Amino acid sequence: MFDWVEKIAFNQASPLTVQAQDTQFGFQRKKPAVMAHSHWHGHIEINYLFDCSADYLINGQEITVPEGRMILFWASFPHQMTAVRGDGDLVNIYVPLQTFLSWMLPSQFVSQLLHGEVIVSDSLYVCDRQFTQIWEADISRGEALLTDQVINEIRSRIRRMALEDYCNFNLSNQVNKVDKKTLVSGLSHIQNMLRYIADHYDEKITIEHVSSSTGLHKNYAMKLFNRVMKVSIKQYINQLRLQHAQALLIDTQSPVLHIALEAGFGSVSRFYDIFQREFAMSPLEFRRKVIG
Repeated sequence: MFDWVEKIAFNQASPLTVQAQDTQFGFQRKKPAVMAHSHWHGHIEINYLFDCSADYLINGQEITVPEGRMILFWASFPHQMTAVRGDGDLVNIYVPLQTFLSWMLPSQFVSQLLHGEVIVSDSLYVCDRQFTQIWEADISRGEALLTDQVINEIRSRIRRMALEDYCNFNLSNQVNKVDKKTLVSGLSHIQNMLRYIADHYDEKITIEHVSSSTGLHKNYAMKLFNRVMKVSIKQYINQLRLQHAQALLIDTQSPVLHIALEAGFGSVSRFYDIFQREFAMSPLEFRRKVIG
């Protein structure tokens, strides 16, 4: 939670190789600049263009984003900023795909992104600049409660974008024509599995339950899930359970046994083992560290 990517680092020998940061959030404010190469990574990327406009090349398609817009796209498609106009600031926010999909945003909105679309807000609010400044300051403090608040506010801003008027560049149809073996093959199955996990992670569920929810063979479902989500089905279930448990540790005074069972862990010992392995501290140590 504390370690955010300040900049996506790439292998200079291969601009299309990301340095294994797909599971971390990221935040960066900078002067926009033309990029020498296209690159990709596994995040959902948010770009705020404050007092500037830019041209992008995304999966071989050229787009122009006007000044004062927020755009959202899946960065697994090769992308590159090719031109910049104005002397404003560019804010990049990187949201891990598995986190973004767990937010259960409107299905049509999510589907457009996963099929290569770039979604553009019709306009920014006056408070958007202020919020990005607040987020930047809060992240730099490295405090769990503030960091969690930032993530919730980013989620709320994207949800507002999904519910309000927005437009796109009709890239998804062009992507399908260009490459039938696109990165998004099988994503409908992934969405079904994620929806099933979101509905049942606090119960006793198995990989067989998850794979059967979308009609896939267990082995194929496991491979597909791991390829797209960068974690196994079991790891993802545990991540949701841990997020639930963290919230209960922070927001309630419930005993650890109650939290372990409510979050879906079969026993308190299993909860302790997974929590300790993930956060290098016990649940009670986490509670004391966060709320004092």
